[in-house]
Amino acid sequence: MSKKSFTFSIPLIILPIIYFSSVMSNDDPDLDDIKLYDIVKVEQCLDQAYDTVPGHARKLEFKIEGDDPIYEFDIQSTNDGFTYNVECNAEEGYIIEVEREVDANDPIFKSGAKITLQQAKEIALKIHPGRVVSNEREVGMDGSLTYEFDIKTKTGYEIKVDVDAVTGQIEEANFELYEIGIEKE
Repeated sequence: MSKKSFTFSIPLIILPIIYFSSVMSNDDPDLDDIKLYDIVKVEQCLDQAYDTVPGHARKLEFKIEGDDPIYEFDIQSTNDGFTYNVECNAEEGYIIEVEREVDANDPIFKSGAKITLQQAKEIALKIHPGRVVSNEREVGMDGSLTYEFDIKTKTGYEIKVDVDAVTGQIEEANFELYEIGIEKE
């Protein structure tokens, strides 16, 4: 009688789902999870960010968007003085998004936003219960208006939630693995 051996493979698209299911059930997302990705050096993304927004980096975050690792830099522009959030895909090393931080009196944000900061906060916390540790108003290079919240969840991890300031829809929610630097006061 001959023995038969069976092998099976898991489609690559399923791996991030399995990984994050196991992370969330056994462990909070943290620095040891970064080794699961083949990422470029932070300097490569920072160089791309400076080419996009000349200035000075104030903060670096490393987060997971979907199954993509992302470096996000807060850069104080030497051109106009605004702070920009510049996101770089950490696997590919290219810029994927640029948003300008604004205050409550910004005329573009004020005239276009249909929901308040408080309404956006309630929407974010309904889906991701916890405590808001910071918030921002952002104008995207495509004209989008977004409220961004960093939420320390009841389960102990930090998640970044973007709420569309026009529709009130959650645009994205991402796990933040680390942050270096401080928010502008």
